[in-house]
Amino acid sequence: MTARTFEPISSIDDPRVAAYRNLPERTLRGEALFIAEGWFVTERLLHGEYPCESVLMAADLVDEFADRIPCSIPLYVGDRRLLYETAGYKFHQGILAAGRRKPFRTAEQLFARPWQDDPIWIVCPEVTKPENLGLVFRSAAAFGVSGVLLGERCCDPFTRRALRVSMGAVMAVPIAKTSDLHADLQAIKGRHGLHLAAAVLSESAVPLPDFACPFPSALMLGHETEGLGKWLELCDSQVTIPMTPEVDSLNLGVAAGVFLYEFRRARLSQKRASGRTP
Repeated sequence: MTARTFEPISSIDDPRVAAYRNLPERTLRGEALFIAEGWFVTERLLHGEYPCESVLMAADLVDEFADRIPCSIPLYVGDRRLLYETAGYKFHQGILAAGRRKPFRTAEQLFARPWQDDPIWIVCPEVTKPENLGLVFRSAAAFGVSGVLLGERCCDPFTRRALRVSMGAVMAVPIAKTSDLHADLQAIKGRHGLHLAAAVLSESAVPLPDFACPFPSALMLGHETEGLGKWLELCDSQVTIPMTPEVDSLNLGVAAGVFLYEFRRARLSQKRASGRTP
């Protein structure tokens, strides 16, 4: 039996669980809170830099997980059917947590010195699908990206889907949001000598294995169907993933992982060649 005390919930109208009510009908954009789904993402919230406001848990999970919730955080518990009615959908892992947002960094704050190692950033002018943005953040965390800059028309990285697909990496990677991406990129390129590499589908682009990634660099990822369009004029190079003729493209999130893996591999190779310890 758990030693952790909790507060039982018996009604979907209980004001203590208002943050979790009717989640599919709310985008949460502009709200002060975001919702983490599942134990793994909740655990990242509990141990990360974002404040956790409360945890909502199915009664059958109390013995396994309740003692892992700090006593300073309210823990609300109810039967699964009640929790599903409250949230408006069946969250099969039986755990939700409410985190408090923090202001996004500015572009200048994201690229501010001092830099560690050989930095790489990601720039997303207009990624509109939360699942894809979540995959981008998961790859960014896996391959040591220094931060992600989001353009004006990007979707919210703190949607439940983006958080879930990223396995909580949205909370681990520095994020900046800009209201004028074009001006901010021009300023950063001029101030910091940033090399901007465009991820494209083009036979004239440099194949990824042949690309000598300079540092500091940022990888720009385009819209899921429209690509980068006007943003190409800001880029210093265009890079593509060689593929078989039978396949003309990859999912945006998958492509981001391929690019970042190759950039990291090249960075480690350069370190070994120069005698630096990876």
